[in-house]
Amino acid sequence: MTERVLLVTADEALARVACEVFAAVTGVVRERDGAAGVAACERARPDAVVWDGELPDAVDSALVARVRASGAGMVVVVAPGDMTAGVRALQVGAEQFVAKPVDPDHLAAAVARAAEVGWWRLRSAEADREAGAAETDAPYRPRTLAVAEREQIEIALRHHGGNRTRAARDLGISRATLINKIKVYALDL
Repeated sequence: MTERVLLVTADEALARVACEVFAAVTGVVRERDGAAGVAACERARPDAVVWDGELPDAVDSALVARVRASGAGMVVVVAPGDMTAGVRALQVGAEQFVAKPVDPDHLAAAVARAAEVGWWRLRSAEADREAGAAETDAPYRPRTLAVAEREQIEIALRHHGGNRTRAARDLGISRATLINKIKVYALDL
């Protein structure tokens, strides 16, 4: 369960939606710019960070690395229809992205998934340290687009209780395309 969410945005509409989604069950900390967001992330150690991709602070690998160092999972919110920015965020290490206008249920699912990934990453790092594993200077390897696509399909299907028509609508693809992708990825939901 996500206990602490850091919201980094100057967009009042996004802040309102996020506070409605998370205020009742979690603690929400909000910062309005990137520098304050990074400082709050390092200080507050949130479970997940919701970062507005339209802020002047670019979502790059250095920013994502600082967020990840806190153990948080990262969700980037992109401009309406700007899937390129979302894919770029995934390529530099963000766990999820959602497009504006933000659907509250989609945001909740994305944050829950990002927090879960962040938790597992943190646990894995702790286990490595306890086992005496040496730190490496290996470069970050982003997830493939196929992995990201598969995860988004799983999230949409779970969110809609397996209803393929609604999941396809949320994903912005036809039902037939969704069914083909379910077969390709051998999803059994």
